Amino acid sequence: MGLFSSGSSATRERKAERERQEAEATAAIAAHEIGHAIGMAAAGIRVHWVRLTATGGQARGDDIDPEDIAAVDGYLVMTLAGWAAAAEWVHRHHGFSRSAALAWAKNGSRGDWADVRAKARYGSHTVRWYEREAQKLIRANWRRIERYTRELCRKGELPGSRFN
Repeated sequence: MGLFSSGSSATRERKAERERQEAEATAAIAAHEIGHAIGMAAAGIRVHWVRLTATGGQARGDDIDPEDIAAVDGYLVMTLAGWAAAAEWVHRHHGFSRSAALAWAKNGSRGDWADVRAKARYGSHTVRWYEREAQKLIRANWRRIERYTRELCRKGELPGSRFN
């Protein structure tokens, strides 16, 4: 053993732990984006693609008709489906209680929540109703979300055809 052997082992361990934590954060982001895509498909919104980016992720789909209340309701559920999917991911994979997972995920979904609060008055339900519907949708599609989240982490982008 050389003079610096133990230090380099500790450095490798820290690097491996940092990489593991980054991979876990990426998986939660991927689950969030897959949740949006599942929500789009459930609302009848055509999904174009889902991708991971340097700053997070994106799920892109068709625009909706803001005069169509059913489309607005679907859009609002889809918007909260990302939050619900990220929460379900940390609940199932990291042992968070369901309520702690929902609170944790809300922090990473601030833009989505702001969008829902701004547009909920155009829908036909309460924000709490959209929350519950998003959570039910995510639990009902959990096997697909698990599979697509892992695939998105590997590939970085998935085509909309996976969801439409």
